[in-house]
Amino acid sequence: MTETLLRKKRFLGIGLATLLAGAVAVLSAGPAAAAEKSLTYRGGFPLIGDQQVTVVVKADIPATATAGTPVSVPFSLDVDAGQAAGDGLRLVGATKISGTIASKVDLAIGGQSVAIPIELPIPETPVPAEGTLKFTAQGQVDFTVPAGTPAGEATSSVDSAATTHVVTDSGLGEFDVDLTLDPPDQDATLGTTTVG
Repeated sequence: MTETLLRKKRFLGIGLATLLAGAVAVLSAGPAAAAEKSLTYRGGFPLIGDQQVTVVVKADIPATATAGTPVSVPFSLDVDAGQAAGDGLRLVGATKISGTIASKVDLAIGGQSVAIPIELPIPETPVPAEGTLKFTAQGQVDFTVPAGTPAGEATSSVDSAATTHVVTDSGLGEFDVDLTLDPPDQDATLGTTTVG
């Protein structure tokens, strides 16, 4: 009888310890705020020249972070490359695309700025039979706030430049599109994080 009671208490103690450990892990990570920002870029495409591209940036910006501790941020880019991009790909017989998008998020705190590189995969996406070319690149951005970063509020902003590497199944092969914010004075702020 006593042994059964001791076993139950020990099991209850282990259960409580596990729950507390989980709660501490969640609290130390800090809640995240979902950010969504629509931006327009301009870049030069093969065959069709300069085009405007609309990108909706979505990210879960952590409310808190600790210098020297790794942080993972879910990130996605919904891209509308426009009618001309779709027409150009159809013209050369492309039926699908894939590739990567590379850019940066600029983290500004206490007069300092840290550039966090982002590279997200573009999954294999069919070229539509008509209309605009749209795709989503998504993944997660892993970074560490550098040790020695001063405590305070850090602002995250999307960098003004990005490069899209496109792979096609046509004679066009692979190409890069260098994009810059257009107009350049758009508010590219995603959110703030308290660094402790």
